[in-house]
Amino acid sequence: MFFKRILLVSVSLVCCLVSGVQAAEMRMFENQFGKVEVPVKPKCVVSLHDFSLTVQLYELGIRPCGSVARKRFWSEPYYRGVEHRFDTEGLVYVGSHKSPDEEAIAMLEPDLIIGLPYQEKLKDKLSNIAPVVILPTKEKSIEEWAAQLADLVGETARYKDQKKEYQWVVSEFKRLIPNPEKVTVTTLEIYEDNFQLIGRGGLDEVIADMGLGRTQGYKNAKKGVNYSLERISDLDADVIIDTYEPLLDSREETEEFRASPQWKSLFAVKNNQFLYFNRSRYGDSMGGLIGSSYLLLSHLAERDLKTQQK
Repeated sequence: MFFKRILLVSVSLVCCLVSGVQAAEMRMFENQFGKVEVPVKPKCVVSLHDFSLTVQLYELGIRPCGSVARKRFWSEPYYRGVEHRFDTEGLVYVGSHKSPDEEAIAMLEPDLIIGLPYQEKLKDKLSNIAPVVILPTKEKSIEEWAAQLADLVGETARYKDQKKEYQWVVSEFKRLIPNPEKVTVTTLEIYEDNFQLIGRGGLDEVIADMGLGRTQGYKNAKKGVNYSLERISDLDADVIIDTYEPLLDSREETEEFRASPQWKSLFAVKNNQFLYFNRSRYGDSMGGLIGSSYLLLSHLAERDLKTQQK
């Protein structure tokens, strides 16, 4: 009986010590989505978006234990923006970003789950597994929400290095093009019979930071709307940037659009200033900003560029 009591007391002491250690390793993280108690140094992070969060975690030197991904029937999951840049061995697939697999996430026993604003509705449910932090990827610039992510996982120093490199590329661009507002750029994605105004990989954020101009037609148009080929002349900028998706047959599917007289009459097309980028090359991350800024530096600032404005 005596030894049994000693054992119980010992177990209680150990539990108290463990509890004390855990409490010491937690802290409060706060942003516009509320306060969440999170581990100071998370060991197993689950990302609910590959193209934004998973890629940014890898860029910060954090290897998430689980991530959502793109997946077709009978195929392996594809972590968009990640696989061609980082080793994903050991990264566990936890469903799609629209429907994360709760059971798969719980099996990993994560100590932190990170999601996007449209996934806030999952927060209460997933909080039964681990602390859930929602980052303002829609409300804030990439620079701003990436700073929050870096703080969350204790990698602010690495983030500052990324920011320094990005700001240097932007300043170098402005040195080579002193009046960037006189150069107009249209970013779009062409589909089979229509197009939308989208600049992936932080491209639109880079264009704004570099101070490049937009046509009035672009300023008047709305994002997320499908526009017909007849509207393309309203977006006749000095430079037009379209992107293609390697996973799809987007090059082949849009050939007819780009062979049309309306397309061929555009200033950028006639002057060989149409750029066609891989839209999965860079994620919506600091690495995406850096990569997209180097692309614009090379394709716009380090060449003889023609503009419609004299």
